[in-house]
Amino acid sequence: MCGITALYKFTFFDQQDRSKLELSNREMHYRGPDDEGLWCNEICGLAHTRLSIIGLQKGRQPLFNEDKSLVLICNGEIYNYIELKRLLEAKGHFFNSDTDSETILHLYEEYGIHCLDYLRGMFAFCLWDNRKQQLLAARDRIGEKSLYYSFLPTGIVFCTELKTILKHFLDKKQIDAHSLAECIRYNYPLDLKNTWIEQIKRLQAGEYALVDEKGPEFHRYWKRELTPHFTGSFKEARSETLRLMRESVNICLRSDVPVAVLLSGGIDSSAIAALARESGREVHVITAGYKGDHACDERETARRFAKEKSLVYHEVELDLDDFRELFDEYSRYIDEPVADVASMSQWALYKKAKSLGFIVLLSGLGGDELFYGYPESNKIAGSLKIKQEHQNFFPWKGFRKKLAFLRFMATNWKYVLQAGYPCQINDKTTVPWTYNDYIKFVSNARLKYNGEEISFKDLDVHYSYQDGQCEIDQIYASTFETFMTTLCLYLADRLGMGNSLEIRSPLIDYKLVELVSSLPVEMKYREEIPKFFMKETLKEILPDYILQAPKKGFTPPFSFIHELNKEYRYKNIIADHIFFNSMLADRMISLLLN
Repeated sequence: MCGITALYKFTFFDQQDRSKLELSNREMHYRGPDDEGLWCNEICGLAHTRLSIIGLQKGRQPLFNEDKSLVLICNGEIYNYIELKRLLEAKGHFFNSDTDSETILHLYEEYGIHCLDYLRGMFAFCLWDNRKQQLLAARDRIGEKSLYYSFLPTGIVFCTELKTILKHFLDKKQIDAHSLAECIRYNYPLDLKNTWIEQIKRLQAGEYALVDEKGPEFHRYWKRELTPHFTGSFKEARSETLRLMRESVNICLRSDVPVAVLLSGGIDSSAIAALARESGREVHVITAGYKGDHACDERETARRFAKEKSLVYHEVELDLDDFRELFDEYSRYIDEPVADVASMSQWALYKKAKSLGFIVLLSGLGGDELFYGYPESNKIAGSLKIKQEHQNFFPWKGFRKKLAFLRFMATNWKYVLQAGYPCQINDKTTVPWTYNDYIKFVSNARLKYNGEEISFKDLDVHYSYQDGQCEIDQIYASTFETFMTTLCLYLADRLGMGNSLEIRSPLIDYKLVELVSSLPVEMKYREEIPKFFMKETLKEILPDYILQAPKKGFTPPFSFIHELNKEYRYKNIIADHIFFNSMLADRMISLLLN
């Protein structure tokens, strides 16, 4: 896990360009406190700061192939590096290091751009091909590792973190007010390309860029497909899903530094811990709770499960009295206004994990998004389905359609009369918990920056679901691409790396994602049973007290958040109403633009 920066120049590389790369390494030192490196030629420069996870002694980057015609910097982990190394050595390739990243170099030598097809892991990398005089920049399929870019007057820069580009490569900064407002309303970006800084974009998940003297070309090499094509039985689907879960957990345990599983007491993290223990390893788990008596505390369940599975149990207790300092602390390590009230809890947990000596943590992120785990989202999907069925009756044509309509109304008349279907589909439907606060905020909120004043109520951030698609997959496809990637995985990376920790998520291994996505909806989904298929798959692995327990989150008591809001004073935004999202957005502007 690291920080990377690549600068391609359409003119010539000079000392000032090299200094900017050195500053980039310094800016992201916490992402790679173990080592740093820099390489440049006449038109391209690569900088890398390293957190050593695999190949501790011989893994310094940039990495080179045998004749040094290829130069690589990589952030992330290639989990299947052992299998890839065997394949490549059999083809005559010689490895200079023990690091997983070097497999990318030799795969590129062998397969060119198609090297991406072989990689199983979380990564963002930049590779300079000296023969072609071309830079390749790529991001993993799911989007676990970020890679930003910006067009400069004389080139293009790619970087792990937005703030590094902002501070060291841009002269005049411009705010994209619509993107900023979107984060304030929905907690996270819905736009997968544009950021809240006008000049900085994201390389999207499953995308790569090729840059040469003609400029950049962007290509998509992977996209999640939700068209059902699995032809096996339910039993076969369960068996293959469990096999891939086991495989993913096992390769995610590969590390030369201490590893632990974040155990919440819920299905996702318990499954990872149980499957890790099946391998015969000694498995350490870390469970956190809040001081006092709180409904979201699952330590008792986790403690029981750890004892039954012979897991090495570590428990940390978070004190809400410390959270005032935590807000100021953790917000320095994120560079987008991604607002989740659980962020402070995550930050405190990662700090404790690091103090216990762990460098790699396995997380259950992605289980809800892949296996339909949100009860409210499932209800909305049911409502969308009823709404679509209702609308499809019009215009009326023929007796059979009228008869079908009468049958439909016999079951759903109260929903139709109330226009609720049964949950109301309106502006409040998506992320409803921030809606009322945003309406209060936007009534008179203005942003003053760079001599301009922008009124938030003039910005349309409405989001609506489209008709004509499978309703449940429509909702979860959006959740998978945005909420999971631009909030959950984003914060895991930023908050983990802020503590020089690596967070791994076995449940979103792309092979597992492809399999589950290929299953017929009726096989894997029941509206009334969140995670129906996952529960069926794990019923021989996990006890009923975990499989049947109601879902809980790791959110701190909202009374504390309200106290934070009361104490905060805007510095860049002018508004009467303060809530967590607007407070964080204002702080981002203060930290990065003032």
